[in-house]
Amino acid sequence: MKQPDSQHQRPADDTPEWAEFFKTQVEPFWEQQVLSEYFTAFDGIQLHFAYYKHSADAPLVVIAPGRIESALKYQELFWELAQQGFSVAALDHRGQGLSARLTANHHQGHVDNFDDFVRDFSDFTEQLTSLFGSVPKTLFAHSMGGTIATIYCATCSHPYNKLILSAPMFSIETGKVPYWLARWVVAAGACINRYLAKPWYFFGMGDYQAVPFEENVLTHSKQRYQTFRRVYDNVAEVQLGGPTFNWLYEAVSAAMKAQQLASDVHIPVILFQAGNDQVVSAAGQKKVAAAVTREYFRFETIEGASHELMMETDRFRQPVLDAIIEETRELVNA
Repeated sequence: MKQPDSQHQRPADDTPEWAEFFKTQVEPFWEQQVLSEYFTAFDGIQLHFAYYKHSADAPLVVIAPGRIESALKYQELFWELAQQGFSVAALDHRGQGLSARLTANHHQGHVDNFDDFVRDFSDFTEQLTSLFGSVPKTLFAHSMGGTIATIYCATCSHPYNKLILSAPMFSIETGKVPYWLARWVVAAGACINRYLAKPWYFFGMGDYQAVPFEENVLTHSKQRYQTFRRVYDNVAEVQLGGPTFNWLYEAVSAAMKAQQLASDVHIPVILFQAGNDQVVSAAGQKKVAAAVTREYFRFETIEGASHELMMETDRFRQPVLDAIIEETRELVNA
C-alpha cells in the first residue's frame, strides 16, 4: 500500500502554510484528476457525483455527505486518500450540491420522502460498481449521510466492507424544546404544508447565508471553514439554505428508523460522536451504541469536537482520518 511521502505531507490547519497547501496541492488535484458525472435517478432527476480513480485495483472510499454538502466540500479528503493509493467517490444527494433541486426555490433543503435518498444511494453504488468493479470498499458517511448509509446497509444488498459514521443524524438537536414537542410541531407543519401550499421553510429558516466563522457551530478550524465558505460563495449552484417542514419531518422519522435498523448492519462499523455537537444530538447515537452489541461495532467520542469532523481542526479531525485510512488499508492486507 502506498504511503504518503515527504512531498505530500499536509501542514497543520492552524499554520499559514495550510492555505498555500490547499491552493497549490488540493485545488490542482481536484481540477485535474477528479472527474464529475451525472446519472438519472429513478424518478428522472439528475444526480451529480465526483470521483477519483487511483488504479484499477485500488480500494475505494465512498463518501455519503451530510445536508447542504457537496462533493466539493471534501476536496481535502479526496487529496489525502489519493496520497494513500485509494480511489474516492462522493454523491451529491438529491436537492443539494450540483444535483437537481426539488422545489422552485433552489435554496430550500427539501425532500419528499427520505427513502428517496436511500434509493438514490443504492443506484449510485451501482454506478460505482460499473466504474470500479469489485475492489474493496469503505463507506464513510457524515450526519444525514450517516442516516442514509445506515438504512441502506441494513436493508439493501450492498458491496461495502466497512462503514465509518461521522456524527450521524440518529436524532436532531432541539435545544430547549422537548424532543416530543419538536416532533409534534414538525409533523403538524409538514402535514398542513403538503395539502395547502408549496413547501415552506421551517420556522426561522431561509435562503443561503454565509455565517461568519465566529458564529459558526460546525468547526474550530478557521482556515477550513473559510475555505469551505469561499468554495460555496464562488459556486452559487451548490448554495443551500435551511430545511423545509417536510425535510425535517422526514429526517426525524428516518433518524428513528436508523436507530432501529442499526443492529441489522452486518459489516464492521465505527461510530464517531462529536463531543460538542450542536447540530445533531448525542441521544440517538448513544441509543445505537447501547443497542448494538456486535464485537465489530465501535463507538468513539471525540471530546470537544464540533459537528463537522472532517472540517475540524487537526486534533479533532485526525482520529477520523486515521480510521478511514487504517480500516481501508486492512481490506487490502486481509
